[in-house]
Amino acid sequence: VPITSIYWQWIERLYAAEITAGCTPTAFCPDNPVSRAQMAIFLERGMNGSDFEPPAVTVTSFNDVPASSIYAPWIEQLYDDGITAGCGFRVYCPNDPVTRAQMAIFLLRAKYGEDYQPPAEGNFTGFADVAPGDFAAAWIKQLAAQGITAGCGGYNYCPGQAVTRAQMAVFLVRTFNLP
Repeated sequence: VPITSIYWQWIERLYAAEITAGCTPTAFCPDNPVSRAQMAIFLERGMNGSDFEPPAVTVTSFNDVPASSIYAPWIEQLYDDGITAGCGFRVYCPNDPVTRAQMAIFLLRAKYGEDYQPPAEGNFTGFADVAPGDFAAAWIKQLAAQGITAGCGGYNYCPGQAVTRAQMAVFLVRTFNLP
């Protein structure tokens, strides 16, 4: 990540907080999409600190997450914490990219707990591409109200777009007030 990148300071803060070591020992891969498996680690470390390690698992709640996966303990912990129920009946879709709509829900539940419900969005969500009544509309509006996001530009939020690792750095630092 070049120092001239608009994401540099956010990525450095995320790295300094030890939420991630990157995608390889020497790279962050800022333009890569965040997978749902990676999101589990980001959120659990954001909620519990960089030293947190979830307990090992021998079985998982999701048919598409084998207990042998390095992500299994993290995904199972995210499930146990009530942050996710998966992407369908007994599936988590660990390799799927996290959309910006999904991210809004993940972040606010991780910040406030499994029982958190944002205020209703009313007649206007704040974004031209997020209609009132959309499944994540209230979550997206609340994420913006808290200053965690300003959208993707042009009064849009881009709810169906995959979140990049660089963008996720900003969202995680802001959500968890990382130094």
